[in-house]
Amino acid sequence: MKCFAILFFMLFSAFSNALAQDLLGLPLVYNYSKSIYQGGSRTWDIKQDSHGIMYFGNSEGLLTFDGRYWKTFSLPNHTNIRSIWIDADDRIYVGGQGDFGYFERSPQSGLVYRSLQDLVPEKYRNFADIWNTVGVGQSVFFRGTNVIFELKGQKIQAHPAAVEWYYMGQSAGTLYAQDKKNGLLEFRDNKWTPYLKDLPFKNVKIASLMPFGKDRMLVSTLNNETYALQNRKLMRLNVQHSDGSYTPSLAKIDDSTFVVGNAKEGCHIRDLAGKTIQQIGVREGLQNKNVTAVFVDRQKNIWIGTDNVISVISYGSAIRYLRPNMENDVTGYSVLIFNNVLYLSSSNGVYYADIKSKLADQSRSPSVFSLLQGSDGGEAWRLEQLNGQLLLGHNKGLFQILGHSIKPLSQGIGTWKLLPLNMVYPIKESLIGTYQGLELLDFQQGTFSTKGPLDGLSDSFRFLEQDENGTIWASHPYRGIYRITLSKDTRSYRAELYTQKNGLPADYQNYVFKIKNQVVFATEKGLYQYDYTKKMFMPSKQFAAFKDLTIRYLKDDQDGNVWFCTKKTVGVGRFDSGRETYHLINFPEIAGMNTTGFEHIYSFDRNNIYVGAEKGAIHINYDKYLKQSIKPIAMLSQIVATGKEDSLIFAGFFSNTLRVKQSGKSLKDSLLQLPAVFNSFRFSFSSPSYGMHQHLEFSYKLSGYDEHWSSWTPQSEKSYTNLSDGQYTFLVKVRNNLNQESDVAEYSFIVLPPWYKTLWAKIAYFLLAMLGVLGLVRVRKIERRKQQLKHEQQLAQLRYIHQLEIEKNEKEIVKLNNEKLAHEVMAKTKELASTSMQLLENSGALIKVRDELAKLDTGEDETSNLKRINTLLKDIEKNSANWNQFASHFDELNDGFLNKLKERHPGLSRNDLKVCAYLKLHFTSKQIAQLQNITVRGVEIHRYRLRKKLQVETELSLNEYLNTI
Repeated sequence: MKCFAILFFMLFSAFSNALAQDLLGLPLVYNYSKSIYQGGSRTWDIKQDSHGIMYFGNSEGLLTFDGRYWKTFSLPNHTNIRSIWIDADDRIYVGGQGDFGYFERSPQSGLVYRSLQDLVPEKYRNFADIWNTVGVGQSVFFRGTNVIFELKGQKIQAHPAAVEWYYMGQSAGTLYAQDKKNGLLEFRDNKWTPYLKDLPFKNVKIASLMPFGKDRMLVSTLNNETYALQNRKLMRLNVQHSDGSYTPSLAKIDDSTFVVGNAKEGCHIRDLAGKTIQQIGVREGLQNKNVTAVFVDRQKNIWIGTDNVISVISYGSAIRYLRPNMENDVTGYSVLIFNNVLYLSSSNGVYYADIKSKLADQSRSPSVFSLLQGSDGGEAWRLEQLNGQLLLGHNKGLFQILGHSIKPLSQGIGTWKLLPLNMVYPIKESLIGTYQGLELLDFQQGTFSTKGPLDGLSDSFRFLEQDENGTIWASHPYRGIYRITLSKDTRSYRAELYTQKNGLPADYQNYVFKIKNQVVFATEKGLYQYDYTKKMFMPSKQFAAFKDLTIRYLKDDQDGNVWFCTKKTVGVGRFDSGRETYHLINFPEIAGMNTTGFEHIYSFDRNNIYVGAEKGAIHINYDKYLKQSIKPIAMLSQIVATGKEDSLIFAGFFSNTLRVKQSGKSLKDSLLQLPAVFNSFRFSFSSPSYGMHQHLEFSYKLSGYDEHWSSWTPQSEKSYTNLSDGQYTFLVKVRNNLNQESDVAEYSFIVLPPWYKTLWAKIAYFLLAMLGVLGLVRVRKIERRKQQLKHEQQLAQLRYIHQLEIEKNEKEIVKLNNEKLAHEVMAKTKELASTSMQLLENSGALIKVRDELAKLDTGEDETSNLKRINTLLKDIEKNSANWNQFASHFDELNDGFLNKLKERHPGLSRNDLKVCAYLKLHFTSKQIAQLQNITVRGVEIHRYRLRKKLQVETELSLNEYLNTI
């Protein structure tokens, strides 16, 4: 039996290698560059913990990724981490360069490293790299080149190599190691015993070893050789495809396939016989093909470490790409399966590939695409199956596909679509929607022929449908809906345009489709149907679930589901037969990948849905998609409290359910308590879902602040500011596109009150208030006493003031009388002075009269009269002596004004003194002119001369100067 089994595997391997070819569908690849994960250029090992978090042994330390956020934790010596192993308690053991140990979780620090180097016996402390780290039973083993260290409890035992340790790994709970001299050894009863001494690859190191089936292991070597190990016998699997290239890593995908990392070609997906069934390199989406590590996570994503890039391949996803031209990608317009051949029309012809019969998932068919000769050189718009024949609407016309060749049926005008005019097989007449109107296609005796263009509106008819009333509808995305009526001889047609005035939401973005044998119109506001009774377009009640969706494409499947495309989204209305309604499901994984403007969906069956894409087509295994969906996990990644400085209070490696509760303390006592200065927080959250499964939505709530959950959003951060003191709990949950919600992840904390709100502060406030009340009472008593004394003093003062007021009033009356008398005297004095001055002037004038009379020659009779006149004038002249008396009296009234003026300015004449006296008395120039018997101009000149004599500055008036004397 053993010989038969070995022979069977050898024959199966040889046969498989001879038939090796790629699968039709390619998994989608996501690449994280060095600038994103913020680590070193090389990744040596990859692992996943029980929470789903990914760990990467990197040249700059340990990298972690939770689906949203990358974090880096370095070793103390800042060197490479070559190997990782995670135990059941999520303790991460690592082997580095010159050091090894483990990382433990810390709520605030994240991961804290504990070196085990101090436990190593002194003799073996000088070691280099730890290339393998493996846990078996109660022990953890670390492989260096010359020694293997065994950690058990808090002790380390060294297992030196006979010559050199090449490899160490475990399979089915048994530890194996390769020694350069003794071959493959197994560790049993605390010692190494030979398992396979004579290896066919004595000088080649094992890269990976893993169980595959019962009592069977796969062994891969660094030179791209794979062996099946069973019953201590090795059987070579991939004999013909061994090129000696560097293959450092191997990982199991499922019970029938595994992935091998290759330094020259990316990675190879192989089956149990070692046959490469798919190769994923740079053409398939990797950014670098030098693979250093591969790992398969629980979602069947393949993680790949390459130079400067960490990639994840959604190998286990229900969604795959069909790329017919790997060198020059083409846009896929339509897909159709005909006679077990998949045809894909594209922006440059038609491609075809054989489909393996009875294979549920056609994307897994081992096949390659070929170009249909003669179909290139233009857009191949649409594939149609009519009367058991395959037809193609092309930019150059209408063609019939016959095997691997095409036959023209109508050339010259681009063809969009065919519309059968009846459903009786065989269909004899069909309309052809072209760039410039409609044509007629005839089918007679198994042969298609065209009748040429029909007379009618020359327009582009890409969307054509016929309803149950026989009415033909055509839509134009920018004009509206055409209602087409054919003539009885089908040689002409009439097109009537329906627009917004006929009930459509708008004149543009309207499309016509046939769903469940009903013609519906996709608009910007959902689906409409034509009401023949009201002769208007009305919102469809049957398809109310699609309300307000701007739909560009519709297609129903065999189960009554309705597939649709919006501007950037592909989805399906899942039909609920019980409620006669639709539940909408979007596919966010392929958002923006479908063909925009020329959307297409082809439903072959539940396992094979094809969507036209910008790079060929997208294949959806819908049945697998629904079954594959698992309940997502919500995870808090980081919590930062912000005050004067930011403080990390939670680093994402513990949830509330894992918080250690100290015995004897309540939950509130065990919560993190923060000072009042930290009243603003930033919460980061994620879900450990990768590749095609990473498109999730979050909802959150801060209990103690928010009343309701937030709306669903793809954003994975939330900030709160200016929180008051109190206890808070942040809650977050996640859901996928199938509306499956996770359990709630939560974190509770307490913001302490500020010092002025603490209990001691309140006690102090109470004591101060009591002291204040007592002090206030005492102060009030003192104030009352002071008020009484003050009142008595005020009464006494008022009495005294009253007496003073009486005396003051009497004095004021006397003073006022004196002032009145003084004013009267002053007025009389001024009047006297004025009169005296006037008389003085008159005296001067009389003198002049006397002088003039003296000159007269008179007779004797007249002499006596003149004598009497002269005598009279002399009497009047005597009055001039009154000036001195006036001057004396004027000085008495004006504080010696004239005497002071004479002292300051001795050169003033009597006339000058007179003018100064007039000015002192505030006489005007006109009054002075009358007194002086001169003109006003003469007074101004006199005043000017006075300014010169008195040396009065120009900015100072003469009156102001005189008032200063």
